[in-house]
Amino acid sequence: MREIHSADLNLVRVFVAVMEERGVTRAAERLHLTQSAISHALARLRETLGDELFIRGPNGMYPTSRALELAQAFKPALRQIEGALAGNTFNPETSDITFAISTSDFLTATVIPELMARIRCHAPKAGCWLRPLSELNITEELDRGALHVAIGVFGKTPSRFVSEPLFSDQSVWLMRRDHPAAAGPFGLQALAAFPHVDILISDQLQPAGDATIDQGGLERAYITSNPRYIEGLLGAEGLTRTVGATVSHILAVPALLAATDMIAYVPLQFALRAVRALDLAWRDPPYHAPPFEISMLSHRTMGAHPAVAWLRQALVESAERYHRKD
Repeated sequence: MREIHSADLNLVRVFVAVMEERGVTRAAERLHLTQSAISHALARLRETLGDELFIRGPNGMYPTSRALELAQAFKPALRQIEGALAGNTFNPETSDITFAISTSDFLTATVIPELMARIRCHAPKAGCWLRPLSELNITEELDRGALHVAIGVFGKTPSRFVSEPLFSDQSVWLMRRDHPAAAGPFGLQALAAFPHVDILISDQLQPAGDATIDQGGLERAYITSNPRYIEGLLGAEGLTRTVGATVSHILAVPALLAATDMIAYVPLQFALRAVRALDLAWRDPPYHAPPFEISMLSHRTMGAHPAVAWLRQALVESAERYHRKD
């Protein structure tokens, strides 16, 4: 085995990428390298460390016990080294970084356009990769450095993450402007009288009407309604509800409401913009519905990275500008 100090930082990057992606092809895509470059780097690592490191299997590359040991040291060290090497060299005018952000449809349609306008103005060569919050294990993606930030409603947060508030919102019932429930008393009877549009993301329907999803100690809360909570309120009064449509994207809701007598429970900021775009109206819920806080989450090991610090500040400013438009 050659001396370990002969391995350079790029080899460590390749090791971490193959470990996390479990394949040469995906690692090459992540690092913007060719597959042959990844294979060559793996060969150098194997020679340097005197171990096979990864064994090809039916579902990808499987790490050896030695590789698993190395990963525990390499992954956090790599982030710290890259952050230290970055120093204050981030220049938004010239950087071609792709910011990886996980968020919901609601925020993609509201805050993210403000962020993209800011990026296009101040960091024209940079881009954004927007990943759906509902389809990811946020803690795993942040831990492995695959995300720069996640934006959503978070509760209890592990200490290795930093949570920063962006804005507060509340939810309301949205319907067409000439809807029978758009004027006059609006109570639970109205919720039972008209069909609902359910906005169900893949992981939203939880047992016993739980309001949060636990992902490795991180609590992620609902933004759209939890149907079982509404059903519980109605059931306590001897009422039931009717589901007129179920969608997986909140952006589909306004057009459905404008054309029917259905109603939907959505964030107020989304409702305000839907009302401006279509002939819609909104009503406060006839029950206690506390406001919720939208926050951005990042990993503490990213704290020294100037590009991530710039992104966080850009998100804060984008959220402020978004609210000023109300």
